[in-house]
Amino acid sequence: MTQKATLLIVFILLFWLLAGQSFAQVISQPTRAMLYSAAFPGGGQLYNRQWIKAGVVMGVQGWLIGSAIHNNHQKSRYHNLYVSDESPWHKTMEEEYRKRLNNDIWWIGITAALSMVDAFVDAHLADFETQQKDLQLRFTSSGVKLQYRY
Repeated sequence: MTQKATLLIVFILLFWLLAGQSFAQVISQPTRAMLYSAAFPGGGQLYNRQWIKAGVVMGVQGWLIGSAIHNNHQKSRYHNLYVSDESPWHKTMEEEYRKRLNNDIWWIGITAALSMVDAFVDAHLADFETQQKDLQLRFTSSGVKLQYRY
C-alpha cells in the first residue's frame, strides 16, 4: 500500500470517527469509546476529547507499527539472503529480527489493550465533576462534615 493511500485511509477514519458525534455531547458511552480505541489507535481518546492522550497513543502505537513493519521487512530480507547462500550469520540476523517483530507485536497488543481500558474508564468518568458537586466535604469548628445531595 502506498503512503498516500495509507494517509487517505487515516483521514477517512478520523472523519468517520468525528463526524458521527456532537461536540456538545456531555456524557460519553464507554463501550463506544472502547470500540473506537480498538478500531483506530487513539480513537477512544479522541471520542472522549482527551487530545493529548490521543496524540500520545497514536504516536506510541504508530511507532510500534512502523517498527514491526521494518522488522518484518528485515526478517524477510535476511531470510532470502540465507536461502541464497546459507550463511549462518544471515540465519542469526533473521532470528534476531523475528524476535524483534514478535516483541513489537506483543507491545502493540499491550498498548492497544491499555488504550481500550483507558478509553472505557475515561468515558465512565466523563460526568464525574457533575457528580462531585453532589458530594461535599465541609470543615466546621466542630469537626468535618460529609454531605451528599441526591
